[in-house]
Amino acid sequence: NSGVEGSITVDKTSISNSTVYEGDSMHSVLGIKVQAKLSDINVQRVKIALGTDTSVYTKVFKTAYLTDDSGKVLAQADLNSNTVVKDSGSYYLTLGGFSYNVPKDSTKYLWVKMDAYSSIDSGDHTSRTITLVADGVRGLDGASIDQYGPVTAFTQTVTLAGSLLDSAT
Repeated sequence: NSGVEGSITVDKTSISNSTVYEGDSMHSVLGIKVQAKLSDINVQRVKIALGTDTSVYTKVFKTAYLTDDSGKVLAQADLNSNTVVKDSGSYYLTLGGFSYNVPKDSTKYLWVKMDAYSSIDSGDHTSRTITLVADGVRGLDGASIDQYGPVTAFTQTVTLAGSLLDSAT
């Protein structure tokens, strides 16, 4: 630790393709821009909301990942009743147990990625919204003080579709 108190700024960054097909692996569903100011920030947790319907983790997405820009997996979790928690009618997933350094006065990008089930009922082929909750990113600064961001939640809507093969002409 440098002994210097820092701060963290967390913003949404765009994903390149918001359509998730049946059987997709590690498809980006949310982009997170993290900036460290005054000291290094060691990011250790990301908490997302998956919506209010259990089908998002029982029928649509089966595994979640947090990756860095290079594609390195920082954390992953199988989506099930042991990892997804219901609170006030919404379902949440916390990806933790990792240590990712954002150097002082720099910006890094993190990606929440999901594996989709190989077969998704046509009734579940609707859009889904993934939310980074307010204070969903926790990092430790140089003075060993927890820093949180973003100040307000942000979302990314993804469209679910049948297999790419089914839509080919």
